[in-house]
Amino acid sequence: MKTFYIESLGCPKNLADSEIFKYLAIKANITPVSNPEKAELIIVNTCGFIESAKEEAVNTILEMAELKETGACKNLTATGCFVRRYMKNLIEEIPEVDHWIDLKDFKKFAELMNLKQEKFKRELMTPDYFAYIRISDGCNNRCSYCAIPGIRGKLDSVPLENLLEEAKYLADKGVKELIVTAQDTANYGYDINGKSQLPELLEKLNEIKGFEWIRVLYLHPAHLTEKIVDKMAELNKVIPYFDIPLQHINNDLLKSMNRHTNKEHILNILNYIRKTLPEAVIRTTFIVGYPGESFAKYKELRDFIKIAKFEKLGVFAYSPEEGTPAYEFPKQVSRKTAQKRCDELMSIQQEISENYLTGLIGKKIPVIIERKSESEDFSWEGRSIFDAPEIDGIVYVISGNYCIGDIVKLSVTDAWEYDLIAE
Repeated sequence: MKTFYIESLGCPKNLADSEIFKYLAIKANITPVSNPEKAELIIVNTCGFIESAKEEAVNTILEMAELKETGACKNLTATGCFVRRYMKNLIEEIPEVDHWIDLKDFKKFAELMNLKQEKFKRELMTPDYFAYIRISDGCNNRCSYCAIPGIRGKLDSVPLENLLEEAKYLADKGVKELIVTAQDTANYGYDINGKSQLPELLEKLNEIKGFEWIRVLYLHPAHLTEKIVDKMAELNKVIPYFDIPLQHINNDLLKSMNRHTNKEHILNILNYIRKTLPEAVIRTTFIVGYPGESFAKYKELRDFIKIAKFEKLGVFAYSPEEGTPAYEFPKQVSRKTAQKRCDELMSIQQEISENYLTGLIGKKIPVIIERKSESEDFSWEGRSIFDAPEIDGIVYVISGNYCIGDIVKLSVTDAWEYDLIAE
């Protein structure tokens, strides 16, 4: 085989796995291509978290299978969370796939590539100027609605020295923005030392030359402490961007979800962030339509969102996943009701977001230039320091002589619901 293509579905954690598959394929002297129709080897790295992700995984595998007849594909390989979860059924139902590889079984893939590989490095699939670093895999929280622990297992932290070696490798490649990711970043190192090592890790990462921004994702509220907030406030490269998946605010539902936290702790840590870092941006996600979410409990969440005024917020309608405790819970909320609640909260958030962004007009903010704009009205598109890739907003840049990857300070001239205009 001479060419390969990787379709990486799902979250940044999955992308980190895809980058190892890319590294191994290149080591086998196979050339990456951007068009799957030109690829002799196609690798689909799947997500299996919720129903929509499972549907996307199946559809993508079937679309790529068609390229065995209409394209250059000679070998179709599938891997990832969805494959681990349903491999036995998939082998029977989709015979077009040549190789099913269990989650993170890089050794098997290396053998298929005729490689004797013991150390699995990464070949970035992100633009040169930013990269993810996965600091742990798995999770000990066992949230009632979540299938991930059953797929990826218990918390498994990467040793600190290994992470620092990887981070230095990324910095040497020209990465300016390092994005720290895991299922539960705040709990990093607990399985090794019985306490969070995230503050120590961030301090070491902050010392590495080359990085300008360090962004932390997936801070589980149960493990987010004042010590972590203080360390993030202290370090000059760590962005005051707090990605905290709260999921709900009602104590009964938090207990049913097995979130290991409560409303009092959530309010305390949010207040501490606002007091310690007034300029901080807080991103969160909520689940509506969870079993037992009465209208009164939903209203409690709705009122909380109006008061808290999160800068970034996503809402998901609960997706019942077989094999999770919540799948069997009574008082299931109808899909129609869940979606209606989801739409209402996003409508509220749209106004909150627009008001927040309008407040930035006239201010100068750091922006990373990402691409030439296709619009005639703008020269460039980028992200502000308070926007993570893929999930947050865009900054439309009116003019300027820049290069992709430049970090520049720009003046905000206008704002939309989720995006900014600057020059």
